[in-house]
Amino acid sequence: MEKVLSDTIVNKRQKKVGNRKQVEIKNGFELHRLRHISVSQVNKFREAPDVWAAQYLAKQKFPFGAAAVQGKAVEAGVDHGVYNDATDKECVQMVWDTFNSEVMKLPNGAEFFEKKKDVMARMCVVALKQMRPLGKPELPPKGDSQHGFRIPIRFRDGEGGRVNALGYLDYWYPQHDNLVIDLKTTSKAPSDWSLSHGIQAAVYEKAVAKLTGKPAKVKFLYALTRQKDPFIWLTMDDADRYMSQFKQTIRTMDKLLSLSGNTQDIFDVIPHNPDSFYWSQADDIAQAFFPQ
Repeated sequence: MEKVLSDTIVNKRQKKVGNRKQVEIKNGFELHRLRHISVSQVNKFREAPDVWAAQYLAKQKFPFGAAAVQGKAVEAGVDHGVYNDATDKECVQMVWDTFNSEVMKLPNGAEFFEKKKDVMARMCVVALKQMRPLGKPELPPKGDSQHGFRIPIRFRDGEGGRVNALGYLDYWYPQHDNLVIDLKTTSKAPSDWSLSHGIQAAVYEKAVAKLTGKPAKVKFLYALTRQKDPFIWLTMDDADRYMSQFKQTIRTMDKLLSLSGNTQDIFDVIPHNPDSFYWSQADDIAQAFFPQ
């Protein structure tokens, strides 16, 4: 699979007016120069529109927490095992090294590490035990840690009713009927697909099928913090349903963005939830865009 699907969609139609070119804006994404979307962006719009606006319209960078670093670290250890045939011990060391390289930038970094080190080690070993029987995933392109994709999403009829979606796959096994595995680290054991994860899995399935010309299957492996029953597999079997909800949210985004080309006008009609965990270390961003 190619790293990124080559651009085949013309997003803007240009008309010559005299010696000048006039660009016709066809949807709200173009109006705000959002050249593409992602599953995480669309999910964030639905769940925390104020955070989405600050991050994607105003280009603000939010502080990250130890939980995000934990997932990145466990995945680094699993990568080391499945791609390099590293031992469990070597993979756990990779987890700890990766976690420390990031978490020490946070307040109380050493305390975070001592609190999380054994849990992270266990999650890494559990994930490897589940994935090793599958053999090696397809190596990402040289210089990349994941397989990237870009596919057009038709979210409404008519001109301007398409937007490119970009994303990245954790592990891809073309030798196992185009299987994609996404690794999640969490303390909560899901009993079924959440809307956000269901949309993510559905987009992955559609993207890999489109890029390869073959049906794809997507499974999420949840490596849990608990010691009893420390993992859960979920298999996507209703992609059309989740793609429909994905597109519905994109339509809402398009309508909101089309209200005005002025970013502040968009902020003025978006509700702000200061109790959201996203804002716990971002008071300066909140004050700048949602002053009390």
